Amino acid sequence: METVWLITSLRPEQANAARLLELARQYWCIENGLHYRLDVSAGEDRCRVRHPVAATVLGVLRRAVQGEYRAWARRQSKVRQRTCPAFREKMSRRINLVIRYLTGGVGQLSG
Repeated sequence: METVWLITSLRPEQANAARLLELARQYWCIENGLHYRLDVSAGEDRCRVRHPVAATVLGVLRRAVQGEYRAWARRQSKVRQRTCPAFREKMSRRINLVIRYLTGGVGQLSG
């Protein structure tokens, strides 16, 4: 058995054990999903940019790249082609298309 302490704004009648467990699981689902990918593959935690606007722009770009990667991976027919290194290699050969995509010149990356 494990004791876990939680801080919540729920009233006592709303904060039963089942509801608190559900909320904790939702939090960790998000943390282990998007945030883990951003930390590991995009190096978000290692980034030392401290200017608020620059940090926001980099965060938006990281999330856009993650979203594009997920869409690209779904389009790949073979599982071994769905890796981050394969995505990086493919996009590095198409840097002009990537720049146009980021600046709004292309509706969607294809291929």
